[in-house]
Amino acid sequence: MEFLHHLIYPTIFTRKTTRNFNNSPIPQDALDRLRAFTAEVVPIFPSERAAFEILPHKGKTMKISAYAKHDVISLINMAFMLQQMDLFIQTIGMGAQWNATVSAAQKQYQEFPYVISLVVGVSKEAPARTSAAQFIRKQASEISNKPELPFIGAVRLAPSSRNRQLWYLACGEKSIDFYCRKGGFISNTILKNLNWLDMGIAVCHAVLALQQDGHTPNAVIKHDAPDKEGYSYCVSLD
Repeated sequence: MEFLHHLIYPTIFTRKTTRNFNNSPIPQDALDRLRAFTAEVVPIFPSERAAFEILPHKGKTMKISAYAKHDVISLINMAFMLQQMDLFIQTIGMGAQWNATVSAAQKQYQEFPYVISLVVGVSKEAPARTSAAQFIRKQASEISNKPELPFIGAVRLAPSSRNRQLWYLACGEKSIDFYCRKGGFISNTILKNLNWLDMGIAVCHAVLALQQDGHTPNAVIKHDAPDKEGYSYCVSLD
């Protein structure tokens, strides 16, 4: 696949969700750079499509509204792209927040249904962490059979809805299989789409880290992926 933007990789280790925005407008230069980056964001599945529009939101904030088909692959692909924007936003000194409660300006855009928004603005506090030790995350051994692999550390720091960290990476000699932990009724119904978005975010962090180490992973869907008790298979990187 095409290389992702190398400047966003370091942000994985300092990324922070912005909870409070101040009433200062986003500088025009930052907004212009965000629009340019959004136009060039790379999908994980080139055959899949998603649409994004940058719109005014509450106060002086903006929102990147994301649209895609509501199926597993489309949602993983869309989140893979939106997470690149999330990381980029912090490289230009702004804060960002994934927000599933933001209303859509329109139910459809470019023939795709609305999925979620990324709220962007000037943070009231420091928009980034100063150390990876400030993350509250599972241990690497809880999310992979090979926790010692360097890229697992980047996946470990990926954000997720309610910080549920549903992913598990089964690493073989030539591929990485991504699994999503099964949950109860709410997780499997109301939060179902969020599960696939979380997986797309994790895949984004994995690809960035693998490319940083000189690898060129490609996403595939295996129809013979091994079953894993308590998990659903999602996608693989070869």
